[in-house]
Amino acid sequence: MWGWIVINKHQDEVFVESTNVEELRARRVWKFLLVTWATWIVNGIFVWSRGYQMAATVCLIDSLVHLVIVVSLWNHANYRRILNLNLFVSAIGLFCVSISDPATAVTMLYFPVSIVVASQVVGVRAAFYWLVASVIAFLLFYTTAYGLHGAFYTPRFDELVLVVGVAVCTFFCCQQGEQYYQLRIRRLITLSQDLEKKSEMLRHLATTDALTGLINRFQFQETLRDRVARACTESERMALFLLDMDGFKEINDTLGHPVGDKTLVEIASRLSTAFGARSDVARLGGDEFCIIYPQLRDRDQAKSIAAEICEVLRRRYVLEEAEFPLGVSVGYALCPDHTETDRELLAFADTAMFCAKEHRLGQACYEAEMTKRLVEYRKVQEHLSHALEQNEFFLAYQPQADVHTEEVTGVEALLRWRHHGEVIPPDRFIRLLEESRQIIPVGKWLVHEACRQLAEWTRAGYDIKISINVSVVQFKDEDFCKNVADAVEEWSIEPGKLDLEVTEGLLIDDIEQAVTRLNTIKEMGISISIDDFGTGYSSFAYLRKLPIDRLKIDRAFIKDIPKADDGQIASTVIVLAKTLGLKVLAEGVETEEQLAFLK
Repeated sequence: MWGWIVINKHQDEVFVESTNVEELRARRVWKFLLVTWATWIVNGIFVWSRGYQMAATVCLIDSLVHLVIVVSLWNHANYRRILNLNLFVSAIGLFCVSISDPATAVTMLYFPVSIVVASQVVGVRAAFYWLVASVIAFLLFYTTAYGLHGAFYTPRFDELVLVVGVAVCTFFCCQQGEQYYQLRIRRLITLSQDLEKKSEMLRHLATTDALTGLINRFQFQETLRDRVARACTESERMALFLLDMDGFKEINDTLGHPVGDKTLVEIASRLSTAFGARSDVARLGGDEFCIIYPQLRDRDQAKSIAAEICEVLRRRYVLEEAEFPLGVSVGYALCPDHTETDRELLAFADTAMFCAKEHRLGQACYEAEMTKRLVEYRKVQEHLSHALEQNEFFLAYQPQADVHTEEVTGVEALLRWRHHGEVIPPDRFIRLLEESRQIIPVGKWLVHEACRQLAEWTRAGYDIKISINVSVVQFKDEDFCKNVADAVEEWSIEPGKLDLEVTEGLLIDDIEQAVTRLNTIKEMGISISIDDFGTGYSSFAYLRKLPIDRLKIDRAFIKDIPKADDGQIASTVIVLAKTLGLKVLAEGVETEEQLAFLK
């Protein structure tokens, strides 16, 4: 009866679109007209065959009138008027058939049908009108057929009351049915509203990052696809900025994840405030964010936006629990300048961001050369993963000489990698080993290989020490001390001939754990040196706590002696070491002038 109902939400109001309902009711009216027309023809044929000529004539005339209504009003928009006209013509026909012969009087009982039809097709108000019409029709029929006195005389009066009662009962049944359907419709509308709200909530959850409120990776991909398509079709320029926070991992590790989460929220707030009104800001996951910037003027504007991003995110973070700075690396690519596909645009921006992060540029715009370097980087990474099992690593030994006697007293074991006959520089693979944590098994191999070589030299009669550089990742490994002890025991070397070099930055990360682990090493009889001293964060107080034997001056403070003032730093380190009772090793001494100064 109510047809289809469509719910739309606009400015917190719900509107029921009645277009489909009206169309459905109109179709039902026209079907009813056709059915009524056919019914009059069938009834006419029937009463004619039974010999009721007057009734047959009425049926024929009524069917012709219905046919005229159907043909002439076929495109008429007011179907309610058409229905009422149809019912009116049918009512006259029924009345005439009923009074044409006493045997056809029962035809009057069809009058309550008009109440049902009006209720179902148009509504309960129209049904009430046809209730009144039916009562009037019954009164006219009884007074016409039986006279005024006969109509209100028993038993005709009883018949009149009964048929009127049937009409009234039919109306109230239709009214109750109408109320029932209205109640169901209201419930359906309420259900539709609830489902719409839940659908909106689910859509929000599916497209929004729960922590920051920015659009998430899923919605970002949809938005990026639309923006790229629009930029290509409308000849616009757009930019995709990919951001990665520098130093965020340390925030989580040192201050805890709750502070890390608040930091991410603060980052999102800064980006939304600065760029939300003119771009789409998204969080892809972790500490990685992106900005889709449409309607870009030129590359210079993209460069200035990248600089603005860096400025916004590098401002000091002041939270309830802590205050700290953060860095950011921004890579960006342009559409359609660099590509016309969303996938490539994201890949190019990621490549530019990787380049900015690797070279500490702050920001970088994509260039084709970056992809070539990245492909090479990935190849090195892939080959490196198989280097240990394919025995491609080897050790080179750099001599360490006494400054007074100039005799070699020790060597430093340096890790080298030979792949397909090419010796690859350590600056191209050491960091990769640390990032992938492959440095742990490789470092274990390095310690064992250095101890093997030391045992071989000792058997050959050489009295020499070996220094081994220890990676931060390697030093923090739970099995590090055990691996060193196993190597010393396996090759039966004197622990005092083994020296482990650790960086000062490594020690500051967790001073208590570092001291514990260094004491374990010292108890084995192995000496400890601080590598690259002067480039990190060591203080005199820290040095007093650490069980170390030697300071190693970084070559950065040696290479320009005596031309630069670096001699002052080297002198200070030497004096400090003597004060603490430590030995000193200077790295990178290559000229007579440098040697003379150190002497």
